[in-house]
Amino acid sequence: MRIDFLTLFPEMFKETLGESIIARGASKGLLDLNFFQIRDYTEDKQKKVDDYPYGGGPGLVMSYQPIVSAYHAAVESAGGEKPHVIYMTPQGKVHNQKIAKRLSKMPYIMIICGHYEGIDERIIEDIVDEEISLGDFVLTGGEIPAMALADSVGRLVPGVLASVEATESESHSEGLLEYPQYTRPEVIAGKKVPDVLLGGNHADIEKWRLEQSEDRTKRKRPDMYSEYKGSIYDPNREIYLDNSATTKQSKAVTEEMCRIYRDFYGNPSSLHRLGFEAEKELKRCRGVLADIIAADESEIYFTSGGSESNNWALRGYLEKNPRQGKHIIISAIEHPSVSETANALKNVGFEVSLVPVSQSGVVLLSELEKLIRPDTALISVMHVNSETGAIQPISEISKLRYKLAPDAVLHVDAVQSFGKIAIDVNKMGIDLLSVSAHKIHGPRGVGMLYIRKGVRVAPLIYGGGQEKGLRSGTENLAGIAGFVYAAKEMTENIDVNYDHVSSLNKKLFDMLTERFGDKIVITTDREVSSPYVLNVAFPKFRAEVILHSLESKNVYVSVGSACSSHKKNRSTVLTAMGYPNNVIDGAIRISFSAQNTEDDVEKAFDAINRTIRELKSAVYAGKRK
Repeated sequence: MRIDFLTLFPEMFKETLGESIIARGASKGLLDLNFFQIRDYTEDKQKKVDDYPYGGGPGLVMSYQPIVSAYHAAVESAGGEKPHVIYMTPQGKVHNQKIAKRLSKMPYIMIICGHYEGIDERIIEDIVDEEISLGDFVLTGGEIPAMALADSVGRLVPGVLASVEATESESHSEGLLEYPQYTRPEVIAGKKVPDVLLGGNHADIEKWRLEQSEDRTKRKRPDMYSEYKGSIYDPNREIYLDNSATTKQSKAVTEEMCRIYRDFYGNPSSLHRLGFEAEKELKRCRGVLADIIAADESEIYFTSGGSESNNWALRGYLEKNPRQGKHIIISAIEHPSVSETANALKNVGFEVSLVPVSQSGVVLLSELEKLIRPDTALISVMHVNSETGAIQPISEISKLRYKLAPDAVLHVDAVQSFGKIAIDVNKMGIDLLSVSAHKIHGPRGVGMLYIRKGVRVAPLIYGGGQEKGLRSGTENLAGIAGFVYAAKEMTENIDVNYDHVSSLNKKLFDMLTERFGDKIVITTDREVSSPYVLNVAFPKFRAEVILHSLESKNVYVSVGSACSSHKKNRSTVLTAMGYPNNVIDGAIRISFSAQNTEDDVEKAFDAINRTIRELKSAVYAGKRK
C-alpha cells in the first residue's frame, strides 16, 4: 500500500512513523511511505504557500497552487496512478475503525496536511475525495492527525502485524471496547487476576471476555454500544424477519424527526413566521410524496396510517357519492381494514362482492369482469398481498373498470408496495391510494391517502379545517417529515433494494426446499410475488409453535397478517387460495427488508432447521409414551 503525505513539516513524521509497527511494515515492503514538502512546489519567489483570505478574517489560508502542484508531482512519481485523497480537517467525518478498515484495502491513499486557517476551498473541490477529522477540536496543523490516520490504516494492511488475530480481537474491531487484560504476578496490591483466566477453559475465557467487553462498552461508550447491539458482531442479535408487520425505523429518519421537533415547532396553521415555516415544510413533504407516485401535491392527504386511509377511502367515498351505486367489489385477500370496513357497509345497505384469486393469490380478471355492474361504485384491491406477497394486476383491473363501469372508482391498498415497487397512479389508473410510513422504516402512526382530483370524499374528522377540511387536527409534522425521509430513502434505492431482497428471498427459498423438499409448502408463488415476502407452511406443525420456538432463538417471523394474527380464525388469504387446513395452520410469513443480510438468512434457516428437528423429536417422544 502506498501512502503519500503532502505537508509543510515532513520531518515531523520521521520519529513517529520511523519506529515500531509502521516502520516494520515499510521495511517489509508492505507500506510505501512518501513525503512531499509543499513548499518545494510553490511558484512564489519568497516560497510563500499561504495568503490572506478574500473577505478578510484572522489568519492565513494555504494557497491552491503549491498543494495542487505537489499533488501532481506525487501522482507522477506513482506512475500516474490516481490516489484516494484525504484532507485532515475538523470539518470531516470523525475517524473510526470502520473507516480505517475501508482505507486499508485501498492501494494508494494521499493525505493532505493543512495548516494555518485551512486550505483554499477549490483544492477540496478539485482533488480531495474525503475529509476526515480526529474529533471536535482544533490542532495547529494536519500532521498529527495524518500520522494517527496512517498508523490506524497501515497496521491493518495484511502482513504488517504478526497475526490476523491481533487486529481482529483488539478494541473497536468488532464494535466493542477491549476486555480487561492482566499479566504476572497473579496478585498485585491485593487484587487478584479473575479465576476464569486461570482455569484454562478457552470457551469460558472467550465468554468472559465478551461479557466484559460488552459491559465496558455499555458503561464507557453507550454510543458505541448502541451501534454494536443488533450488528453482525453481536452474537445475541435479533434476526428480524417480520418487516411486513412493521419495519425498524431508520436512524436517519429519527434524526430527521428530531430536526423537525427542534426547528419547526410552530403550528402550520398559525399566522406568524414560525407557523409559516412549519407550513412550508409541510408543503415540501406533500410535494415529495406526490412526485414519488406521479401525483399532484394537492392530491396528498396525511393520515395516521394504512388502516385509517383504507377506512376513509371506502367510507368517505361512498358516503359522499350515494348516487354512484350500492355495489362494492373487493378481492378475497384484502387486509382486514378493507374487508371489515366492507362488511360494516353491508349493514347500511351496500352489497359486497368478493373477487376470487388463483392458487398463486392473484385476482382472477375473468371473475372480476363477471362481477362489475353498472351500479358498481367502488373496487378495492391491494397492490401487494401482506401474507404471500402476490402482486395484483392493478393496471388491468383499472382497464376493466373503465370498460364496464367507468364511473366506479378504484381504491388500492399500497401499504406493502409503496417504496418497494414503482407506482404511477396515472398510468395505473388509481383513484384512491393508501400508504403507511412504518412499512418503509418510517415512524408508526403516519400515512397518507391519495385522492385523485375530481374524486369527492366525505370529511373524516371535523374541526379546524386542516387537510382542506377533510381531516381536521394539527398535523404531525415531525412524523410526516420522518415518513417523507423514509420514502425518499426507499425510492431512491428502489432497484438496488429490490435486487438485494430478491437474492435473500431466493437464498432462503433454495435452502428450505433443499432441506425439507415436499415436506413443506411454499404458498408464495415467487414468479408473481414481491420478493419482500415468503410464506412457508409446515403442514405437520402449528405455526404458532414454530413462531415461538424461533423467537426463543432470536428469530422473529409472523403468522398471517400482524393486524389480525391474534384472532383464532384461519387465514382468509390462504383459504381463498384454496389451501387445506393443515397447510394454513402451519404457515409462517417471512418478510424481508433492505436492512437484512445474508447472515440473517443463514441464521434464520439454521433456527428453522433446529426448530423443526426439535418439534419432530417432541412428537416422536410423545408417541413413544
